[in-house]
Amino acid sequence: MKNFYRSNILLALVLALVICLVAMDIILFSDQPGAFWISLPLLILVSGLTLGKLLQIRLNEYAYYDRLDKSIDNANHKALMSFPLPVALVNDERRILWCNDGFTNAFFRPSEDESSLDVLTTEHLSLFAGDGREVRINGRWYRVTARDVVYSAETKDSSRRLIQTSAIDSANKVNILYFTDITGFKSLQEEYRRSKPVVLIISVDNYDDTLGTSRESDKTFVSVQIDRLLEEYFSGMNAVLRKITGDKFIVVVEERFVQKMIDERVKLLEQARQIKVNDRTVVTLSIGVGRTAANLSESESFAWQALDKAIGRGGDQAVVRKESGYDYFGAETQRTERNGSSVRTRITADRIKVLINSADAVYIMGHGYGDYDSVGAAIGLASAIRRMGKQAYACVSRELDRNGNVKNLSEQLLARFSEYDPPLVIEPKIASVRFTESSLLVIVDTHIEKKVDSRELFEMADPSHVVVIDHHRKADNEIQAVISWVDPNASSASEMVTDLLQYFGDAGTLQPLEAEALLAGITLDTKDFVMRTGEATFEAAARLRKFGADTILVKKLFATPMKSRMRKSAVIAAAEMYRGFAISVVDESFEDIRVVCSQAADEMLNITDVDAAVTVYPIENGWSYSARSLGKINVQVLMENIGNKKDDGGGHLTMAGAQIYNITREEAEQKLREAIDRYYDNLPQD
Repeated sequence: MKNFYRSNILLALVLALVICLVAMDIILFSDQPGAFWISLPLLILVSGLTLGKLLQIRLNEYAYYDRLDKSIDNANHKALMSFPLPVALVNDERRILWCNDGFTNAFFRPSEDESSLDVLTTEHLSLFAGDGREVRINGRWYRVTARDVVYSAETKDSSRRLIQTSAIDSANKVNILYFTDITGFKSLQEEYRRSKPVVLIISVDNYDDTLGTSRESDKTFVSVQIDRLLEEYFSGMNAVLRKITGDKFIVVVEERFVQKMIDERVKLLEQARQIKVNDRTVVTLSIGVGRTAANLSESESFAWQALDKAIGRGGDQAVVRKESGYDYFGAETQRTERNGSSVRTRITADRIKVLINSADAVYIMGHGYGDYDSVGAAIGLASAIRRMGKQAYACVSRELDRNGNVKNLSEQLLARFSEYDPPLVIEPKIASVRFTESSLLVIVDTHIEKKVDSRELFEMADPSHVVVIDHHRKADNEIQAVISWVDPNASSASEMVTDLLQYFGDAGTLQPLEAEALLAGITLDTKDFVMRTGEATFEAAARLRKFGADTILVKKLFATPMKSRMRKSAVIAAAEMYRGFAISVVDESFEDIRVVCSQAADEMLNITDVDAAVTVYPIENGWSYSARSLGKINVQVLMENIGNKKDDGGGHLTMAGAQIYNITREEAEQKLREAIDRYYDNLPQD
């Protein structure tokens, strides 16, 4: 009955209240003795009844815990008190009803008042069932396991007989919690994780192309500088560094140092850019990190995959594999110019021709809301394949979305091919009906499954009958294909197709209209040969001009109605500056909103002190972003990190976009500003 005395404070408060009431009665009825002696017994009676009821409630409550304490038989009580592990009895309300000396010594002694398990952990009791759960308490790790200790006559398990059924209310389940100190194990586990070997593959970007025409002394200088940089960088990391070829290195290093590299945003990339010949930056690195592997062999495989993705995204970056997907670091420089007549292009062309010859028909499809590059590349390739004697079709959706917007941005170009017989351009739904197991699907201007023009047509093709031709930097969730030719150094998919057709023999000789379609695609993605334009781009344009492409007719494709031009001006006028970004948010949708907002973002780059421009406009169930830059800001990285998923955003270093759904206008604008802040926060610090 020791718990009875915990009510002393309650008793004192009630007695104080009675005294106060008697005093008030005396004051009020001092001049009325009759009324005083009548009210006083009534007052005492009510106070007594109140006190009795409160004490009864309190006694009943503590009687439960007294019965519980007494119901623990002496043998079990003695065993648990001397048990080396901390043990506590806890009810469903998380009250600590009883504990042994081990619990008291490890944590605390429960006070005379009620003590809650919340002092140690807020995890739900159900999580401790079975194998238990790891919990960090006061700087140490414990595995906490729970068992129901209410005894049932049907249960023969003697370990559950600690408390008799009669001792407690069946509605109140009691758990016994065991706290096993696993701090030492966790330390060993952490040390194992930190010391686990990780394979890195490092490649010097465009080594042969960059140094191919250099003097031998310059080649030697660059080679020595690269070797020295890597040796010094990994010297304090207990790493194994070996040169595989002239431009590739393999490194084996502990996980702890990989984490350090990531925390420093992989400074090795910036250090490599400091290697110069004749005041020209000639060295950038691509790094693949095979993290989260089960063994060294798997880590090497992961590292090569990550390296391929880094190169596919334009190089000058590190790609780190993680449990799901990849993390990206770097990509601060402009792309390297490509060689339009490269060996890889010729080999890719030969492989594609083999697939074309074995197919009964070829269907070429781009991304949704097809632009001049997507549609132009599809038309150019389909035309050449037809001259090889094969059925070929450019598949372009011309339907309207729920907002009444045409799902492609190339109606003016498509109208020029309406007289082809049989039709050169067909709807994807028609292609889906005709598609067979022997058909070949070529996807141009995207390598992301989610962005294809027709999901239905895509799902009909087996990966062994899919070819991808794209110039965007590689992203997660890329399309599985038998041939995946992704070259982020190309200006456009149209440029890549133009290069490809060099190796198609006579079939690669285009008609003027077909050449104009490809030239329109190049013109669009280079912003009239200003952005992402290298020697190979001009060579491709020259070949198309040789085929009869009329630059005036191409220019007319980009003419816009007066109404659209006025809308574009309004979008630009509404722009606000934020950390070097010109941001314009469009509140209402209109029929050519995608084109207008894209053009507005381009135009805003002509404003003084604007490093990048972003337009935000409404789409079905969400908002879309169109981002542009002059190269100082990597808008691809910005857009990749703004969407709900990785594949909701992406593009190029200077031109990218993203979509985000189920948010308000204010939230869409705020997410953009937060993404800009994160972008600057993640830049390497000088």
